[in-house]
Amino acid sequence: MKRLTAMRMLLGGFTAVILLAGCGGGGDTPQSQGPAPSGPVSVLAWTPPTTYNDNAVLDPQRDLDYYEIYVRQDPNFTDSDLAAIQVAAVAAGTPVTEFTLELIPSLPAATPLYISMRAVGIDQQKSAFMAPLPWDRS
Repeated sequence: MKRLTAMRMLLGGFTAVILLAGCGGGGDTPQSQGPAPSGPVSVLAWTPPTTYNDNAVLDPQRDLDYYEIYVRQDPNFTDSDLAAIQVAAVAAGTPVTEFTLELIPSLPAATPLYISMRAVGIDQQKSAFMAPLPWDRS
């Protein structure tokens, strides 16, 4: 499936990208995976952080437990915000580096939103928030 990079931001070693995949058939997705999406698909992709919020060193393969993905109608994320979803940080011994935003069922359609995330270590230390990214589900 062909993907376009819509935005790339860097904050404290935490890189995130929203990728948009076009609708329709073709591309490199096998037919056996089901029908093509009916609209744009957004994938949040990132490079795992290498430091916690306090700048302590973080080894993504050894120290990460999960990622928290946050959604707001403005870009002002704070520690008092609640995560919309948690995503495992490591699968089959490899750091997870992307998440399909449509898998968050509570996101309202046709509303401009901002997405941010942060990593949580096995000791519950957290990384800084990544730079907010605008996202429109419509």
